[in-house]
Amino acid sequence: MSLFDDAFKNIKDTVDYGLRLISDEEIRLGVTGLSRGGKSAFITSLVNLVSKFGDSEVSPYLSRFKAYTRGDIIYGGIARPRDLSIGSFPYNEAISSLYGEPAVWPKATDNVSEIRLALKVKNKSWYSSKPYDLYLDIWDYPGEWLMDLMLLEKNYEEFSNTVKEHLNRIGTVASAKNWIEAVNQLDPDAPLNEIALSKAVSLYKEWLINCKQQGFAFIVPGRFVLPGNLLGAPILEFIPWLGKEVQNPNSNNTLYAELRARYEAYRKQVVQKFYEDCFSKLDRQIVLIDCLRALKGGRENFFDVNATLDILMNNFNYGSSNFLTRLFAPKIDKVMFAATKADLVTNDNHQNLRMLLTSLVNQAQSRVLGEGGHTEFAVISSIRATQCKHLKNKNFDGQVLLTDYEDDGAFFPGTVPQRWSPENMEFFSETVLFKGC
Repeated sequence: MSLFDDAFKNIKDTVDYGLRLISDEEIRLGVTGLSRGGKSAFITSLVNLVSKFGDSEVSPYLSRFKAYTRGDIIYGGIARPRDLSIGSFPYNEAISSLYGEPAVWPKATDNVSEIRLALKVKNKSWYSSKPYDLYLDIWDYPGEWLMDLMLLEKNYEEFSNTVKEHLNRIGTVASAKNWIEAVNQLDPDAPLNEIALSKAVSLYKEWLINCKQQGFAFIVPGRFVLPGNLLGAPILEFIPWLGKEVQNPNSNNTLYAELRARYEAYRKQVVQKFYEDCFSKLDRQIVLIDCLRALKGGRENFFDVNATLDILMNNFNYGSSNFLTRLFAPKIDKVMFAATKADLVTNDNHQNLRMLLTSLVNQAQSRVLGEGGHTEFAVISSIRATQCKHLKNKNFDGQVLLTDYEDDGAFFPGTVPQRWSPENMEFFSETVLFKGC
């Protein structure tokens, strides 16, 4: 009898879940962003805002949220997670860090986590006036792991060629001389030499870390710089092959064969699982982009982010959604591209920042629209660290930024260009300070 009860309960839960998906009472939101793009800060801010629905202090931040301003949403808060096997997003730790004395940024994400929000919404249907629950499932993950999604459709040779093309674009500012020299000392047709390979892998990891520190988005494989629970695992001991020509690529028991085998194991056992856990069933997506960091990094950084986003967006399923696709073949039907850290520029530069964002994600947006999805753009600041004021004196007349620290003077961070140009790549370098204002 208990087996029958369990089976019946599982069927009921599945049906209930499907009905919630069909009626838009359960939404799976993918917060997509590269490393240092602000995912954790955004999720923390969103949870904090939802948890304070009804408080007068949050109303100014929700003026464009029509469902809230109309009074359709009665309550918001954190709900019991749907999947108890996935780590919980550390919201309490993150918000405590931000409200601490002194305030500090939340710890960087080092693993996959989830948080579920519940909204109590007024029911406007003709057959019932009882409020219903709208659930919003959000995942957080290291941005370093995101780029690995490009490996899903690439074999080892294609992966190696992609790294080679990337190196040709950025080699002048992020030299790969050390690990290339180590690779050239390896014989792909000889048996595996673990010591020699380990040296080359270490140098490749150092190069990836250097690229990350310089602001490049293409960090692949991402687990090489943030291994998580794979630290020290042999599955991370491989490199793209940019060395000597391989004479016998299909031979067994060679260095090349082992590199290819480890890459395939990484792609299928690590990347595929990551995709299935976090991205395979998304309904909506917000793509967070630090345009200012990309702009300040110069030509290579800016176009690296552009190309990386285009490759990345190719690994999601976009298109219009209906009740069948929601159940059996989920597609992302709405995407918002958001320029983050808007508090680093004055309010009168937000429109330029929006236009810069549009130019940066032009190819990615075309991909979404081409598959039948809907896109929007926004300029946001998850955590506002400055205030914008108008300053007028004999030397300056315009908007400036202020922090909450008394020792900091007002400052003008510069003008954001509407599109990237070499002349404006260092727009922060012209910051003007106004001490005592």
